[in-house]
Amino acid sequence: MDQLKEAYERMGLPEDATREQLDDRYTLLMRQTRSQQRREPDRAEEIEARFAEITKAYKFILDEENRKSLEELNQKRYGKFKKLAGTAEKTDHFFRYYKFHLLGGIAILGILVYIAISIFNHQAEKERLAKLPPVDLSVMFLGTYFNPDGGTDVKPIEDAILAQFPEWKRVTVNINYVPALDSNNPQDAAMLQKAMLVLATERPDLYIMDKNAFDWVGNQGMVRPLETEVNGELKALVTPEMLLKGVDEEDGTEHVYAVDIMGSKLGEEIPIIKNEMYAGIREGTEKDANAKLFIQRYLEASK
Repeated sequence: MDQLKEAYERMGLPEDATREQLDDRYTLLMRQTRSQQRREPDRAEEIEARFAEITKAYKFILDEENRKSLEELNQKRYGKFKKLAGTAEKTDHFFRYYKFHLLGGIAILGILVYIAISIFNHQAEKERLAKLPPVDLSVMFLGTYFNPDGGTDVKPIEDAILAQFPEWKRVTVNINYVPALDSNNPQDAAMLQKAMLVLATERPDLYIMDKNAFDWVGNQGMVRPLETEVNGELKALVTPEMLLKGVDEEDGTEHVYAVDIMGSKLGEEIPIIKNEMYAGIREGTEKDANAKLFIQRYLEASK
């Protein structure tokens, strides 16, 4: 069977499906997977493996679309040569190749050096991580969050959280940017696809989201309901306005999935640019107690 056809069949779509239909279908399958894992925790690994195949098919289709776009660009560039289009393209490539032959050789050498250094650094990083204590809590900032300097270093954020929880020894942080859902910008569409793939592969214990990101994933089975907590130990710390609710698409019931912690003084100590902070706990996390402690301590430090 043709690999592209097989990929579309795995996604449950016809081969003439649009990019929007493809993205919507992948989001739906991700939602169904998380929901099924919640219902059948004993089959969680099997369900995750099946979804990994769906992700592989989704990425393959995207790669094929990019390849076709490149072919169309070449056709536009060389199509005017008609029957000689292939010759014109090869000739163009030939002169480009030899024009940059020397530079290409230097680049290849540089790549080989880079690969060697990367392998060495990767091994060194593995050895470094093996010496570290177990992770007490992994946190994903999901939404329009940025480092103050525009960089990617999350260590200052991890250090700030550890300072707030001295009983913990290690925290990991991931910033996953989610653009506006109603944006027509092609760059934003690509960023949303990237965010979707990160969500499919990363499994943090705690999500800190803005409203835009919550509207995207809040009721898709990725975060668990918090009724027990907000009606129990957190009841005196929250108001109805602080509770972010969503509808379970399986049974149509409404649940509290996240709590507003933006008003916490501890939030001001986190070196990250933010406008909103809604905290939700991942369904099925083994660090559930620490995730609840994080939310509780932040609420206790409210202004």
